[in-house]
Amino acid sequence: MKVNSSAAAVAAAAVLFAARSLAADSFADTRSRIFDATVKTVTDQFYDPAFHGVDWAAVQARYRARLDQVTDEAALQQLLAQMLGELKSSHLHIYHFVAGKSGVDLSARIEPIDGADTVLELAPLSDARAKGLRPGDRIVGGTESLSGTAGTLADVTVQRCDGSTAKLKIRRESWLFPEEHPGWSWARIRVAPGKTIGYIRADRFDDGAAELADQAMGELSGTQGLVIDIRANSGGNVSAMRLASYFIDRTDATFALLARPYLQKLGRPVQASDVAAAPKVIGRYRTQDVLDALSKSGGAAAFGIEDLGAKRYRAPVVVLIGPGTGSAAEGFAWGMKTWSRARLIGAPTAGAILSGEDFDIAPGWSLTVPTAGHWSSAGEDLNDKPTTPHEAVPETRADLCAGRDKGFERAMAILAGS
Repeated sequence: MKVNSSAAAVAAAAVLFAARSLAADSFADTRSRIFDATVKTVTDQFYDPAFHGVDWAAVQARYRARLDQVTDEAALQQLLAQMLGELKSSHLHIYHFVAGKSGVDLSARIEPIDGADTVLELAPLSDARAKGLRPGDRIVGGTESLSGTAGTLADVTVQRCDGSTAKLKIRRESWLFPEEHPGWSWARIRVAPGKTIGYIRADRFDDGAAELADQAMGELSGTQGLVIDIRANSGGNVSAMRLASYFIDRTDATFALLARPYLQKLGRPVQASDVAAAPKVIGRYRTQDVLDALSKSGGAAAFGIEDLGAKRYRAPVVVLIGPGTGSAAEGFAWGMKTWSRARLIGAPTAGAILSGEDFDIAPGWSLTVPTAGHWSSAGEDLNDKPTTPHEAVPETRADLCAGRDKGFERAMAILAGS
């Protein structure tokens, strides 16, 4: 049968239009569901009932009015990220994972130094290392273009330490946490007859870190000085308290985790008496144990230092900190500065102290929300406040290029001269 080509074209166009309309309607429903789930989760779970003084209802209404302009998932993620950013809080992120497409970067630790994105460290076995990326290299043009599908090549232009530029093609790879398993390492060095200095690098305080702290301190107990390096420690949980217990004698050394139900019921600023009244938790260092403690106590728990008796470390201690020290690691740094005789060397920490949880809000969509805040035994609000060192020794590009670690050098000078 002969079909009129014009009629066929019209029919095909109608089918295509209908399909596009159906897809548009489907995405409109999807974006509304994801937006609503995001708003509800933050509304119900965000630790601060006052939302940091932000009119959260007005914010979500303003962004909801822009929802019709969102035409794809990437734009939706950007809109939600902007909305969440108005709360000015750490541990508040929206993630959208698409198998085979979600972006990863280079296997390198890159942080701003003097306003420029600078390579600080490279992952073992990484393509970045193999292709010649080096500590001290500056990324020309920012880091946005580095993200992409795992296995694809990124065009990377770097400024070398000698001022020259180089163009590299580096495979995009995911440097997973902890970067090294199990995320801890320790060693010792004899610096003089009868004097040995210990060194611990801890990059995470996750489940199992308490046992690692015991192993490290057991092997380093006979040293005459100790360096604890948490400059690349992104956080974890209260397992940091086990390591801190080796250096702190005070029985009143506690901090409180307070969640939304407790703070909402309290209805006023936290005071020292509130922390003192919170149920005490000692020696429970796994994330689920912490969540269980908060759940059973209505959203309040005070975590304290263990009395390790003769196991306590009495020699001098230096703690290395910097902008890569985040979350639970900042709590450790704050505790060491406040309650121990340790000396903190380096630069201010990230200022990202909160306790967050992950929520699956839709297939492929995950939302991290801070569900509990941190207060000292004196009732001091510690949330998202950086810990400053006793002595500023920031990492510089000149030192990176020269292969020097001034923070470590200063720590060794202090301990070797003690």
